[in-house]
Amino acid sequence: MLKTLVKVSSITNLSDARYCAGMGVDFLGFPLEQIPVEKFTEIRNWLAGVQIVGEFSTHKAEDIKAKVAEYQPDILEIDTKVNLVAIQDIAIPKILRVNIDSDNLPAVFAASAPYVSQFLLVGDSPQSLDGMEGSVEIWSAQYPILVGLEIPESDLDEWIEQSSIKGIGLVAGDEDRPGFRDFTDLMNILEKLETE
Repeated sequence: MLKTLVKVSSITNLSDARYCAGMGVDFLGFPLEQIPVEKFTEIRNWLAGVQIVGEFSTHKAEDIKAKVAEYQPDILEIDTKVNLVAIQDIAIPKILRVNIDSDNLPAVFAASAPYVSQFLLVGDSPQSLDGMEGSVEIWSAQYPILVGLEIPESDLDEWIEQSSIKGIGLVAGDEDRPGFRDFTDLMNILEKLETE
């Protein structure tokens, strides 16, 4: 069991999915525009006890609705360019990716909160949380936020225990070849998050 909610994004292979599920990750995110439905279904059939997130980069409501109907994820993840009103009839929880570099965060949080269950805070490039802790703490006291920014490993335990964030967001990697993957980066963080 992990000390906080964890979402792992960009999963495209069974190795990542099974490893993360076995480590107790709560949400597994799949980029539905990049993975064929047959492969997605095959991976999903190996998993139990995790929420499957359909991640989208497209902003067209009709395309999102069609993919959700085809793939049937448990949760939908979109970014701030999607018209939330246009997809509000998709009857599953929604995670909104918000970008600290390009979005007006206070405005986005206030306007989007009625339509989404959680926010995933990301940046344009792998970015550290350094210097943002105060702002993130203020926002996470008001809104359900998963932090997808780099939290220094040495601060991870303390920060998770003392902040109001709902969880963290990590990103999967690529297999070296089918069935072979170096999990060192994910493992270091997930092992730190394991409860005694």
